[in-house]
Amino acid sequence: MSLLGYLVAIAAVDSLNPTATALQVYLLTTPKPVGRSISFITGIFVAYWTVGLLATLGLARFIQWVFETHSEWMSLIQCILGMALLYVGWILNSSSKAYQPLKNKPNSLQPIHTFFLGMSVTLLEAPTAFPYIAAIERIAQAKLSLSDLAELLSLYNLVFVMPLIGLLGIYVTFQSRSTELLQRINQAITKWSPKILRVLLLVTGSVLLASGIMSILVRPPP
Repeated sequence: MSLLGYLVAIAAVDSLNPTATALQVYLLTTPKPVGRSISFITGIFVAYWTVGLLATLGLARFIQWVFETHSEWMSLIQCILGMALLYVGWILNSSSKAYQPLKNKPNSLQPIHTFFLGMSVTLLEAPTAFPYIAAIERIAQAKLSLSDLAELLSLYNLVFVMPLIGLLGIYVTFQSRSTELLQRINQAITKWSPKILRVLLLVTGSVLLASGIMSILVRPPP
């Protein structure tokens, strides 16, 4: 699979975010929600894009240093990352829980505040965004220019926020009649996203581990 196709697939799974979806649904059930919803989506996009850019640049430098000084470590690092993803996927609670209404609702619904709400939610969850970590690892190895890197991360994050844009589109199309449909979508994402994420982590971890082991086995002796 090409890098672009791989990233789009990873981003599509990564986009099934129960926290962001629940907040978006809540915002869309408030009076005149379009402006604050757009600000919320923009905050998520900006925060996730920035995290991805900084992480990729840092990882790319590390990978370059490893190649230049200890190239034999790359396969080992790949194996470690693969085992980490397998472990997280294995222990991930995939049981579906009953939908619960959002407990911590925003204190203010002004667009500037929902923008920072989107950023805050994204930054808090970034360390556990395992699909993004796998995507960043592949991007860092591609040795892209800064402009290509920015464009690729923009595409990833556009796919990432697409479900939230879709929820906004449902509201714009159906207005007050959309409440029940939005709630049902929210419940479906809450139920299925852990299961899908678990499969993704197990598959990605297996591929990385197998690739790392094969690289070690076929490496010629020094």
